[in-house]
Amino acid sequence: MIKPVSQNIGSYQSFRNSYCVIGKKQAESINSDLDFQKKVVEQNERMIGIAGITGIVILCGTFLFNLKTLIELSKRAKNKIPANIRPFESLKDNNKIPDLGSCKSINKDLKDILQRQVNQIKAGNEIITETGDPKASNRLLLYGSAGVGKSFFSKIFAKSIDAEYLEVMHSDYNSKWVGEGVNNMKNIFEGILQTAKKNPAKRYVVTFNEIDAMVAPADKVINNTSGTHWVSILEERSAFLNYLELIKEKAPNVTIIGTTNISPKNNGLDKAAMSRFQNLIEVPYPDKECLYEALKTSLEKIKNKDKFIEENETELKNLAQKMADRNFSFRNLNFVVNDAKGRHLDDRVNGQKNDFKFSYLKEAENNLKLSDGELENGVNK
Repeated sequence: MIKPVSQNIGSYQSFRNSYCVIGKKQAESINSDLDFQKKVVEQNERMIGIAGITGIVILCGTFLFNLKTLIELSKRAKNKIPANIRPFESLKDNNKIPDLGSCKSINKDLKDILQRQVNQIKAGNEIITETGDPKASNRLLLYGSAGVGKSFFSKIFAKSIDAEYLEVMHSDYNSKWVGEGVNNMKNIFEGILQTAKKNPAKRYVVTFNEIDAMVAPADKVINNTSGTHWVSILEERSAFLNYLELIKEKAPNVTIIGTTNISPKNNGLDKAAMSRFQNLIEVPYPDKECLYEALKTSLEKIKNKDKFIEENETELKNLAQKMADRNFSFRNLNFVVNDAKGRHLDDRVNGQKNDFKFSYLKEAENNLKLSDGELENGVNK
């Protein structure tokens, strides 16, 4: 004889689950199959309710977590310091930066452009009017190999015309977030415009380093950029070019200088962008004369410097010629001088009491296995 379910309840797993949920007294009150079925239904409804509440709690927790994350990101964005908050600086009292009168280590093309700027300032309104109101170049693009002095010339330029100076790096406006790079670019230029308008009698020089990051040809940007990030890059370039025109119109007391290691020849840079610049100037590796002058300047801190230069004039000129033959950059020259000073230090630590010797420079030059020019041209020493 088959027993009713109510008489064999203990063998059912569902009842065991019910026992845990509905309690012992509730389970013992089951006297029939109908009672059992009711209890099972009640238990299922209870479990569904618990599951529903749990789901709501999880959803609320997830929402609050995401909301907290968004708030944190918003706070970070508000606290981020854009590049234009960095103030302009005066180079007037910076002894490490020469002016046109004292600098002999820049090439003729750069010197001629800078001289025109200086003459513009000296001329005054009367001479400017008499000569047909010529405009000095206030948008320059300097291109050349790394370490040849492009950014350094920008500072010489600013000091020679007694201008406030600001240097903008690619990292100042670049962003992985879509649209943020354009906003950063706008913030930088709006800051420049506001400063220039407040002080129309002052002059300002702004250098954009690594300008190729924003003025590469459109087809290269699209082909060499993953995903749709190229859209942001082209938007940054558009904003940059538009502001160049705005600066020309609204702030003639601002000179914009772009520097890049990429040549604009052979479509290396965007033609539309290049047309905005009045002068495209190649900055070559320094020649013998430039290296010789820079070499003497870099020896400024050694003991009895003037005596050392006078006694070793021929050797220093020969060293400058060798550096020029190897296409030394100014960065290479600074490395050699620092290495030479280090060799002097080694001798002093080891008990020798001699002054700085020319042999230190000669050994340091030999120690530089590859100059920037040799690296660029693939020439091994």
